[in-house]
Parts: sequence; structure tokens; C-alpha cells
Amino acid sequence: MKKILIINGNQEQDFEFQSILESAGFSTYITADESDGFKIADRYMPDIMICDLDDHERELGVIKKLNDNSSTECIPLLVITSAANNAHIRVAMELGADDVLVKPLNHESLLRSIKKRLRKIEVIKANLTDTIISTENAFSNQSKKIDHILIKIGTKLKLIEFSKIVCITALKEYSKITTDDGYKIVVRKSIRNWVETLPAKDFLRIHRATIVNMLFLDKIEKVSFRNYNVYLKNISTPLAISQRYSNIMKKTFSV
Repeated sequence: MKKILIINGNQEQDFEFQSILESAGFSTYITADESDGFKIADRYMPDIMICDLDDHERELGVIKKLNDNSSTECIPLLVITSAANNAHIRVAMELGADDVLVKPLNHESLLRSIKKRLRKIEVIKANLTDTIISTENAFSNQSKKIDHILIKIGTKLKLIEFSKIVCITALKEYSKITTDDGYKIVVRKSIRNWVETLPAKDFLRIHRATIVNMLFLDKIEKVSFRNYNVYLKNISTPLAISQRYSNIMKKTFSV
């Protein structure tokens, strides 16, 4: 099943043609924003990308960035735009868009364009010894770099890099992630699972319900004989170190 990554500019609505594409046999993935679109495309190599933004300058910026990246420049890119003028379409094509579809458009036109681009890729792959674009196991664990978590918020995908996570706190079988920009998201992943996933050189468990990123460590404060608080950058409230993990903290930081 071919994978389509949709960079959609409307945060309040789903992609207009999502159900039609899925009925046609495609797997569709909608990104939370443009930044996530770049990261996910770079790591997961979808079969085709669709850019549907409301801002014409943002459209051109997305096209340029995707085509300037050696990992994504070979992935077919369709742009759905409301700019009907030929000048904008010409610039989009020159920057690397494989097709520009002007709104309003019907789903038959979109499907024809997708199938034409995918067919061209298949022909190229069949005629070359080396595969130009690897689409095997896209969006699977085998292709995923272990430096991030990919989560789904409603119908949108968001990629959170481990290096951006400040701390993780347990909520029973769920956990809450806090990132360096203050973003908070609850995911269905236990603290035990996090311990097995996160790089041990950067992350330290300080409580049965808390993991901190040591890269954001600000200071450690002694509260009593065996009790300490950890202060993290970008978080005003200190986090308690339980007695069970205090010895690990002492060995790690010689406190």
C-alpha cells in the first residue's frame, strides 16, 4: 500500500480528499505542521507528498526546502494551491513541484496526478540497477531512526525529537511529555517503555514516575538528608528525586 504524506496548512480541518485517497487504496498521513512535514518526510521517505497550504509564499518555501534536501528531493511532490496565476505556478514548478493543482479541483484530477507520478517512479526503478528511492517499510519500525517519537494528535502526525524533550512524567499507563518550547502532550506509553527507548546517556529516571533529560539540568538542590529536588531549564517547578533513585543521582553527579 502506497504511503502519502500530506503537509496541510489548516489546523482545524482534515485534508479534503483524505477519505477519497484511502478509498483508492492509499495510506494517508497528515502532519501537524510544516516543520513536522520536513522531519517526517526526511526520516520515513513516503511514496508521494502533497502540499496543501493557504499561503502562497509558504507553499514556495516548502517546495524549496523539500527539494534542497537530498533525502526528499526525489519524492514526487504535488502542490494544491489557490493561486491561479501562471507566474506562481511557474515558480512552483521551477523550485521542484512535480505538479501544481489549482483549487477548486476534483478528486479524479488529483488521483490521476498521483498515479501518474507513482507510475513514473516505478518505471525509473525498474530501469535502474540501483534504487533511486527506498520506499520499503515506510512508516515502520525498521525504517525509523531511534532519535524521536512519532505521535498522532487527532488525525495529524507530530514528530518529537528526543533532544527536545525536557522531562516525562507518568500518568498511569500514559505519560506526559514536556518539550523545551513548553509544549505538553499525553501519549499512551508507560515510563518503563520510555526507559527502554530513550538513550541512557542523556535521560535519567529520578522517580518511579519521572524521567529527566540531563541536557536540561539546571541545578540539584538538597532538601533533607536523602531528599533532593531537580531544577530543569524551561520548567519553573522543581521535580523531586525519590530516595530509591537518590543513590543513582549521587553517583551520576557526585552530589
